[in-house]
Amino acid sequence: MNAEQKRAWLGVVTMSACVVGYFVLLPLFGPIVATAAFAFYGINGFAGLIGRKEKPDERDKNIARRATLAGAMASYLAFIIGCMGTWFVVFAFKREEQVWVHVLGTITMLGAIVFFFTRSVAILVLYGRHVEADNA
Repeated sequence: MNAEQKRAWLGVVTMSACVVGYFVLLPLFGPIVATAAFAFYGINGFAGLIGRKEKPDERDKNIARRATLAGAMASYLAFIIGCMGTWFVVFAFKREEQVWVHVLGTITMLGAIVFFFTRSVAILVLYGRHVEADNA
């Protein structure tokens, strides 16, 4: 397992802990306090220390590029769904003309969550594909 895969696993584990923490805190303290669970993702800041001396080859760079593109597109899709879903719920169902200000920050966080989680999963999947292709 190379450094990029280790960083991806760290990202998947920390993001999963954040999401579980959010849903545990949500019924107890409400949506504003529950977003504090995403502070656990700060642990992922130490991912840069994993494999610092390792030089990526062309295959590693290609996998990282494709995973970043997948994360960016999934993040964009989540952001659009979050914005349009908020619009649909607030205006169509509740017939209100204002959006709660904390919803905007939550939508932005949703985009970041989806980006990093999708990128990490894509890295693991793409490395898995290359291992299967090498063994065939």
